[in-house]
Amino acid sequence: MSNVTIVSCYNNEKMYQDFVSTLKAQTCPCEIIGIDNRGNKAFTSCAGAYNSVIERVRTKYVIYSHQDILLKGSDCLEKFVGFLEGLGREDILGVAGVRFDVPGTYANFMHLNKATGEMVKAGWNQFEGGIMECDTVDECFFGGRTEHFRENPFDEVVCDDWHLYAAEACLNTKSNYVKGGRACLYL
Repeated sequence: MSNVTIVSCYNNEKMYQDFVSTLKAQTCPCEIIGIDNRGNKAFTSCAGAYNSVIERVRTKYVIYSHQDILLKGSDCLEKFVGFLEGLGREDILGVAGVRFDVPGTYANFMHLNKATGEMVKAGWNQFEGGIMECDTVDECFFGGRTEHFRENPFDEVVCDDWHLYAAEACLNTKSNYVKGGRACLYL
């Protein structure tokens, strides 16, 4: 039985199916909720799309992901969920983010350099292994406890398009939970 659900809003079927195939190859079983926003364009924001399905999530953890993420290695999700299990109820975990005290982005993933066709490390600052506290995480792949996201939906007014909903969630969580609500990076 799975204790994690992956939610992805997509507008490109091929990218989404490639993503799903990497999820199915993981050692950690997961539920998958895909939100098809191709033809009908039912949603004008990712915040709205993600809020629309949170009541369908029946697992302890929820992870939100872009459609173009490919998990390299069969244990990526297992490691990510393992770190989630060590965090608090209000904590949000991601694979990329920023700290206000150090300029630049921290990241733990590779992306395709469209100019060269090569896979390159994302972010300016790289760390290997463990968890680092940060101020906000990026939308590409992040999550936490489902109950937290049910009680603290994404702000559809502030985040009325396809960007910054994870940053807003981190900042909102940090301001609402004095004894918790950390944004963390799995590095």
